[in-house]
Amino acid sequence: MALFDEMLMNYPHRRHFLQTVNLPAFDPPESRFLYMKMHKAACTTVLATLMKHLAAAKGIVEDLSMERVHAPPKSLLLTGPRGLTNAMVEDAVRSDDVFKFTIVREPISRTVSAWADKVDAVGKQRANLMTYLGRPIDAPMSLSSFIDILAHDEGARNLDRHWRSQRLEMSYDQIPYDFVGVVEDIKPAMAHIITAIFGGDAAGEIEDTRKSFGHQTTSKDWREGLSAQDIKNLETAFAPDLEMYEQVTQRLKECA
Repeated sequence: MALFDEMLMNYPHRRHFLQTVNLPAFDPPESRFLYMKMHKAACTTVLATLMKHLAAAKGIVEDLSMERVHAPPKSLLLTGPRGLTNAMVEDAVRSDDVFKFTIVREPISRTVSAWADKVDAVGKQRANLMTYLGRPIDAPMSLSSFIDILAHDEGARNLDRHWRSQRLEMSYDQIPYDFVGVVEDIKPAMAHIITAIFGGDAAGEIEDTRKSFGHQTTSKDWREGLSAQDIKNLETAFAPDLEMYEQVTQRLKECA
C-alpha cells in the first residue's frame, strides 16, 4: 500500500486529509515544512504566524484575519485538494529535507473546548451532530452528555475534526515528525518552529490570535467541573490520544 493511501485511512475522505496538510508555496529561508493542521489546538495562531513570516520572506505585509488564515492565499500556503496532489504530500512526508511538525493539545481540555465552542453554541458543528443523533437542532446537549456520546458512539466521535482523534488527524503513526509541540507550552514550541523554518532572527515574532483576533473560549471553568464519570468516559473515547500526548510531553521533557 502506498504511504498516501495508508495515511488516507485515518480520515473520512481525501478532501478532509488534504485540508489538514499545509505546505509552503515557495522555499522559506531555512527549511521547507509540512504542518498538519490540528483544530482546537492553536491552529489559528500557527497558521497566522506561518503566513506572517512567509509574507515577510516575499517582502510583503499580509493582512491577517480569521477568514483569510483559514483560507490562505496560494501564494503563501498550499492546502486542500485545489492546492495539493497525493504525490506532493507523500514526497513531503518522505523527504528528510522537509521540517514536519504539528501542535497538539491535552485531549481532555481539547474535547471540553470543542463542546464549549462548537456544540454549546449555534453553528454547523452542533447542527451536524444533532442531525446525526436524530435530535432537534435546538435540543439541549450538556457537556456530560456530549462526552458520554463520544465514549459510546464511534460515528459521533469521528463526525467532526474539532473533536475527533488528534492521533488520526495528524497521522501520528505514519508521519516521522521532526517536532510535535503542545498548546500548553505554545510559546517555546512556536519559537522552535519559526527558528527551524525562518531562522533565529524571526523566533520571537509569534502572531497570538487570542489577542489579535480575540480567538478564545471559556472552556477552563468547564474543564475543572468534570465529574469522575466524565473523565472515565473521556479516557474510553480517547485512550490512543492520551497515550500519544504522554509520549509527546515526555519527549519534550527529554529534549528540554
